[in-house]
Amino acid sequence: MTRRDPASSDPSIPSIQDYSDLAKTYDAKRYVEEVHTAHEARRRNVLLSILPSQVDIAGDVACGTGRGIGILQGVARRVVGVDGTLAMLRLVGDKFGHAAWVAQSNAAQLPFPDGTFDLVISLNFLHLFKTVDEKAAFVTEMGRVVKPGGVVVAEFDNALQGLVLGAARKYLGKDIGYDWPWQIRRCFTPDIFSAPQIVGANLPFVWRLPIVSRLDSHTKTFPLSLLSTRIFARAIRR
Repeated sequence: MTRRDPASSDPSIPSIQDYSDLAKTYDAKRYVEEVHTAHEARRRNVLLSILPSQVDIAGDVACGTGRGIGILQGVARRVVGVDGTLAMLRLVGDKFGHAAWVAQSNAAQLPFPDGTFDLVISLNFLHLFKTVDEKAAFVTEMGRVVKPGGVVVAEFDNALQGLVLGAARKYLGKDIGYDWPWQIRRCFTPDIFSAPQIVGANLPFVWRLPIVSRLDSHTKTFPLSLLSTRIFARAIRR
């Protein structure tokens, strides 16, 4: 279910995705199976490798139940989570208490002044939207609230994964949010960001034969970075 942000009358602002019905069971059903746990561990390691080692304040946009907040606590003195679903933010409060601040907001209209954060991340979110323009609106807003020289890291579903698997899902399946690497780069406008660094995480299931399974730990390396299921795009705010 989606709903238009009541604070905005601009039809170009992407809608909030309301996850109230999923909040209670979200953690119990996501990232719990053995293969998913392994994928998540590798994805976490890739993400940590491209984050700054230490910053003052970091934000997690579309934070859900706090997966990214837990990661950011290792690199930031203060962490803020933003989500459009209040039920998700309540779970963040249950997990982290006063160790994390939260704000309910549309990710395309963040309630912070320009240059608030040293680091902003957004995980497992942008694939919910179909067009590059929608995703670029979110990335641009993340750039607005980051200080010059600060870092934005956004996670994308890769249409080039396994050469053909992502394309099949994008054009023949029901998954709307897959993006080609060149589309991902378009989300980071050059007047706001440096050229984004593209880093892969997790090879698709079709690659998971015992003889090549060890390749999954090398997805940061070209060309595996472009064949991975997920892509982290890291850019510096100009």
